[in-house]
Amino acid sequence: MKKIFCLLMITGILFAMAGCTKTLHCDNCNKEVKVSKNSNMKEEWTMYCEDCQKELFGDNAILDEK
Repeated sequence: MKKIFCLLMITGILFAMAGCTKTLHCDNCNKEVKVSKNSNMKEEWTMYCEDCQKELFGDNAILDEK
């Protein structure tokens, strides 16, 4: 019974965490890019996924994630 309860609890937590992001799309390859739901970023903004940033800008990336 405890295993079932733990499984249901973990599933609930995962569903709650899924609502914390919104999905935008890379302007180069159209890959989905997840950003914080609190972010004011919109689909109209120029957005690149991590792979396209490296391909297009090399070490001079636009966004520096720290």
